[in-house]
Amino acid sequence: MKKLMKNVAVLALAAAVAVGSVTGVSAAVKSPTSSLVPVNAKNVAVSNGNTVDTKANGTAEVGAVVAKKSTATVPSKVTVKGVTYTVTVIKAKAFAKKAKKAKKIVIPATIKKVNKKGFTGTKKLKTIIVKGTKSFTVKKGAFKNVNSKKITVKVNKKMSAKEFKKLKKNLKKAGFKGKIKK
Repeated sequence: MKKLMKNVAVLALAAAVAVGSVTGVSAAVKSPTSSLVPVNAKNVAVSNGNTVDTKANGTAEVGAVVAKKSTATVPSKVTVKGVTYTVTVIKAKAFAKKAKKAKKIVIPATIKKVNKKGFTGTKKLKTIIVKGTKSFTVKKGAFKNVNSKKITVKVNKKMSAKEFKKLKKNLKKAGFKGKIKK
């Protein structure tokens, strides 16, 4: 009888350990959640009033920039539905609607291209500040219907001479006639 009670106790203990370890494992495993993935979307309004086109590769093209007071700052990153996108392109007429009275435009280091008519509509523009140290493409006609003779482009002082020369060339090809300085 003693032996039988001992075997029952051992089996009960083993069962309790087994059940406890299974529930412990299931409690430690996280439930699957859906991860946020970048998607292609057009004319998405962002919280600060700007509008962007998002791409599945995690980049965005800014279509409308809002000016605060007399300065329009192009965002370097935007968040849409929990996904953060890097802004790499300034689209045509990006400043024409919500920033046409801007006197200063700030371009972040993330920008790689300014499309044709990118600065169209900025009648009062005096200064463009380039934050990055790399040159970017400026499409021909980016300054269409803008008096670029009155505009000064101020470039980051850390930009290399080679990149500065390249940016200068890109701006001239795009029809820019103003001053470019470090």
